[in-house]
Amino acid sequence: MGEVQLPSGALLDGSRALDDAECRSLLGTVSVGRLGLTAGALPAIVPVPFALHGGAVVIPTRTGSPLLPAVRGAVVAFAADSYRPGDLGGWAVNVVGPARLVADPAEADVLAGSRLFPEALTTGCCFLSVRIGLLAGWRVGGDGPR
Repeated sequence: MGEVQLPSGALLDGSRALDDAECRSLLGTVSVGRLGLTAGALPAIVPVPFALHGGAVVIPTRTGSPLLPAVRGAVVAFAADSYRPGDLGGWAVNVVGPARLVADPAEADVLAGSRLFPEALTTGCCFLSVRIGLLAGWRVGGDGPR
């Protein structure tokens, strides 16, 4: 875990980098993000519901989902954000880490019963877990999550 060094000029004018605590706090304010992965040697970005649990981004999915073979054991990227089109303010958080299928039935039962997700998302599902390895975030314009 740690901050990612950004290349010079990577941030938009008026933006600032967020620390680890701010990134984790902001991730807890939204429930949909985007999973970046490689499928068939091509990059893909897929919108997914998620929650934070035990130092990981947890994503409910269906058994047999095409996401499973694409991410199992791979290092993936995950992003969540919130923007205000009126003033172009907002924030973005990126996570990079190894993905795994939650294979332990006891761990899956804890996740299903945790109330992290609506019951409709956990009935008959399995879970992907992306351990937070690298964490970086940015805020543009005004203060506070919106």
